[in-house]
Amino acid sequence: MSSPQVVAAAAATAANAAAAVTVKQHPYYPRNSAIPHYVESKLSMGEAFATLGSAVGVVMVITTFLISRARVPLSGKDKLIVVWMLVCAAIHIVLEGYFSFNHHSLAGKETIMGDLWREYAHADSRYLTSDPFTVIMEGITAVFDGSFAVIAAYGILADSPVRHPAQLITSLAQLYGNVLYMLTNYMEGFRYTNPNPVYFFGYFVLLNAPWIIIPILLMIDSWKGICRGMLIAQRATSVKKIN
Repeated sequence: MSSPQVVAAAAATAANAAAAVTVKQHPYYPRNSAIPHYVESKLSMGEAFATLGSAVGVVMVITTFLISRARVPLSGKDKLIVVWMLVCAAIHIVLEGYFSFNHHSLAGKETIMGDLWREYAHADSRYLTSDPFTVIMEGITAVFDGSFAVIAAYGILADSPVRHPAQLITSLAQLYGNVLYMLTNYMEGFRYTNPNPVYFFGYFVLLNAPWIIIPILLMIDSWKGICRGMLIAQRATSVKKIN
């Protein structure tokens, strides 16, 4: 090998070694996922949950005020549904909306939102790799589910007939999206989830379970409400025909 070739080979080796050193290793699964712009979060696990909990607390305080201004006195069940819908709206529009707009650079975002998503990504690394399904699903959730959750809450607070249609649509969309989201990971052997029980059961299972259980209950509630309304309308029509 000639001298220029030796020099070129040495330079290439040095460049590859330097690149290997400068590439930041990430803690996500699969371990060979390409996340070149990854930076470590500033918030610890506890701080991330405290931040998210504080934000939810602010939404609940605002919701409590809105409930006190409702057109008619609300039952305990309806108060809880308003809280659920407005908390969902905040999560869908703000948190998931942030992901949808910043998915290409999310792994390197040195923001509170970036830290929150990097923490949750231990349960699903697709949030840091611009996975097409995840980006589309979260974009639809932010715009569609978030908007209808606000309409459903308004329907309860204003005693409006839009309440049950909006509640049914919101709940069906949440259930459908979450089932698809979880099953796609299942079909690939949960390869995107850290097998640590804290991340698998605590994050992936428990944090997503409410968006399966509660929407089912609310769909049943709205189904009954719509059926009651239709029955009343049918009886009123029958009375008019008789008269």
